[in-house]
Amino acid sequence: MFSDAAFVGSPVFLQYLKAHFSGASEERFHATYCDGYGRYLDDEVLAIGTSDLVMTRARALFGRALALGASGLLLAHNHPSGRCHPSSEDLIATDRVRDIARALDIVLLDHLILTCSQIYSIRMGEYL
Repeated sequence: MFSDAAFVGSPVFLQYLKAHFSGASEERFHATYCDGYGRYLDDEVLAIGTSDLVMTRARALFGRALALGASGLLLAHNHPSGRCHPSSEDLIATDRVRDIARALDIVLLDHLILTCSQIYSIRMGEYL
C-alpha cells in the first residue's frame, strides 16, 4: 500500500508502481484510484495476461472506483517485450476507458506503459 496522502504523479509513486511490474514475464493491468486532488486512495492489479496481451473488464475497474468514491484513475500496464510505446489496442482501450470514466464524472489521469527501464505516458504522448 502506498501512503494515503501521497500524490499519484510523484516520483516516489512511480517507483512504487514500477515495483509492481518488476520481473513480470506477462502483461499486467494495474489501476490506481485517487481523490479529486490526485491523492492516492487505493490500487490493485485487475488482470494478468500473456507475454503480449492483457484484458480486463470495465465493470471491475469502475465498480471499484465507484465503491471508493474515486474522482480519478491512473491506469498502468507493462510491456515485457521492452517496447515502451502504445499499441493500437492500448490506444483503443484507453479511449474506451476515458469515455466511460467521463460519463461517470471520473477523470482518467493517465495510462502508463512500463518496461524494465522506461515509463511511457499516453497523456504526455498526446494520445489522451
